Amino acid sequence: MSKAVFFMVVFGFSLPVWTSLAKEEFTNYRSDLKPIVEKLKYTHEYERSINSNISYLFLYDYLPDSILKPPRIKVTLKESVNNSIVDPLIVVVRHRSGVISWQLPYIERQQEISFYKAAHILCPSLSASNNQSEIVVSLSTNSLRNITFLILVDVQQSFNVLLNEQVSFNLSPSEPVYYYYSFKQNASMVLLHVTSSDDTCMTLSIQNSSCPVFDSLETVQYDGLRQTVSKTGGIIVSKDEYPLGLFIVFVVHTDNSACYQGNRHIQSISYKSKNVSFVIKPTVDFNFQIINCLIVISILILIMVFTTLFYHPKINDLKLLYTIQEEPSTSICSTPVNKEPDNISYDSSLDETDVDILKSPEPWKDLIRTKACLNVSDLSKKDHRILKAKSRLYLWNLITVAVFYSLPVIQLVFTSQKVLNETGNQDLCYYNFLCSHSLKLGPWKFSDFNHIFSNIGYIFFGLLFILITYKRECTIVYDKKFGIPNHCGLYYAMGSALAMEGLMSACYHVCPNHSNFQFDTSFMYIICMLSMIKIYQTRHPDINANAYLVFGVLAFVIILGLVGIMYEGPLLFILFTCFHLTMSFWLSAQIYYMGRWKLDKKTPKRILNHLMTAPNPCVPKYPNRMVLLSIGNLINLGLAVSHWFIRFGNFGNYLLTLFMVNLILYLSFYIVMKLISKEKILFWPLLYILLAMIFWSASMYFYIHKSSSWTLSAAESRTFNTPCTFMDFYDNHDIWHFLSAISLFLSFMVLLSLDDDVTNKPSTTIPVF
Repeated sequence: MSKAVFFMVVFGFSLPVWTSLAKEEFTNYRSDLKPIVEKLKYTHEYERSINSNISYLFLYDYLPDSILKPPRIKVTLKESVNNSIVDPLIVVVRHRSGVISWQLPYIERQQEISFYKAAHILCPSLSASNNQSEIVVSLSTNSLRNITFLILVDVQQSFNVLLNEQVSFNLSPSEPVYYYYSFKQNASMVLLHVTSSDDTCMTLSIQNSSCPVFDSLETVQYDGLRQTVSKTGGIIVSKDEYPLGLFIVFVVHTDNSACYQGNRHIQSISYKSKNVSFVIKPTVDFNFQIINCLIVISILILIMVFTTLFYHPKINDLKLLYTIQEEPSTSICSTPVNKEPDNISYDSSLDETDVDILKSPEPWKDLIRTKACLNVSDLSKKDHRILKAKSRLYLWNLITVAVFYSLPVIQLVFTSQKVLNETGNQDLCYYNFLCSHSLKLGPWKFSDFNHIFSNIGYIFFGLLFILITYKRECTIVYDKKFGIPNHCGLYYAMGSALAMEGLMSACYHVCPNHSNFQFDTSFMYIICMLSMIKIYQTRHPDINANAYLVFGVLAFVIILGLVGIMYEGPLLFILFTCFHLTMSFWLSAQIYYMGRWKLDKKTPKRILNHLMTAPNPCVPKYPNRMVLLSIGNLINLGLAVSHWFIRFGNFGNYLLTLFMVNLILYLSFYIVMKLISKEKILFWPLLYILLAMIFWSASMYFYIHKSSSWTLSAAESRTFNTPCTFMDFYDNHDIWHFLSAISLFLSFMVLLSLDDDVTNKPSTTIPVF
């Protein structure tokens, strides 16, 4: 208790002493500071000097139209005098909507670049009180040396932007600019198109029309939508999201690292201004989007109805299978072929495993498959029902892969879209921002709905091809003695793969970027491989690739594509090129020797024995086949060499190019060998071939003229952005989706109908190639 009394007594006597000392110190401090109050005028530039003993209060009246033309305050240090400034000049502005402040020199933290002038627009909040009739600009510093500065207050011209009004201006890292747009005109959705003549990096932001405005590099990410821009940028916004209007904010970066990958164009831009132009144009609204979608769906339904009603296989010709007589052989083979006894029968209770166990003796197989003149009847000894079941395994394997592959893909892309909607960071997804129409369906908002919807063509034509295959399968009457065995399992798998390509491509376009590019290509690999297997199976019914092995190889291919996207070094390319050329040679040998060529430790011995014993070892047994396969191998070698010097885009695109080129080569090989064998190409297959070539050429034109590129940075990708080219809703890539879907369908129809000319031809006269 005595300690408490002691401290109270001491504190009571000490308090007056400390109070008097503080008053004396404050009086001395205030006596050194000379506040200067001035009332200044707009558009006049004033020069003043300041130090630690002087502070300025500049007063400006608000103009009557300050909402349409808000004040802009610019303060500049006289650089030639103030190069060695240690203590900065502090600028504080109090206005109707709040308080803003900055300092000069303005130092960018990451690059440590100093700016000796800065300008800011005062936020004209519509909800702010009009009681504050003056703008108060306070300037102070702790510098002992005089700092000379210039102050200018003017108004921001063309602040309230109108539709179709071109606005041009300059800005720098310390002088951000923003404008206001209101949806008072008849446009519920508008496109903001930004262009620039230089490649200086900046951030474009769309913010609510409320104060404060985040117009610095540190704060611009706090509100609204944003994207980095070098030369081109664009955002489509709707009235529903910004009913009271929006601010269009431009902030220049101090270097270009945010807009370019690697060290390209990375440079300091401390004294460089950027010239920017932009225009706001009306774009299609929700009702027009629905109309566009309904038009496309109606056209596709009409195509399906028309095809279903008018597509009929030649039933009358097929019924002749039981009565037609064997025709004289017109094939390139003239050697007689032993016919299979007619009395061979199979136990219907045998399953696939049972039939596979009952293998023919290897010497008999080698004898048949190495004849100079080999016909389809020689390679169609197995039970048709078993081969049909094996063929159906491709479909069931594809469905299994599709289910397990698509579910996590859908979850991932929906999460990416949700992150984009929540953060507003439009650099996450590589859209064509000049033609990306958003659509809100319940709780989900899709930022690029037109690129998602345009994949409906793949799904539709995939299902249509399945329908045509089913109708054909139900119509054709199978007879082992005539034509080529009809196994439709691969056709069903091809149609399903085409439909899945549409689904996966749609998922990819929810938020396209380098992390999910393989979603768009995986089923293209499957389509190419299934098509090549089908071409081979046509003339080699018994030599059928195992479905499980095929999808295992496809899994390896997809892994290769993933590794290639993550690491594109020279080592990977060298290893892949060796693997690619080796596989090309091996497959060529399999095609040349009808699947009987083996690569093992005895291969060199067999080759040497052939060279020593054969009468003409350098003369090919099948010259036509040898020439065509040699051309194919030379083209593959040319692709590998060309890719080393001229990159075909990323590794995934190169891999897909290899698949498509080899598919075209194999189909061409098949058609040429068919013509050499004096077989005909009927009217409908010929029409499908011509139409497929026309549509592929047109689709490749639109594919080459791309509107985005995920291999670059987000800002670089926007330099490819183009306005909508069709119905004000679809761009070049959407047209590529539609045309390529038709092209793939026509290509499938070529494979389905190419051998219709040999339907009634005895299988003993149909050559194998």
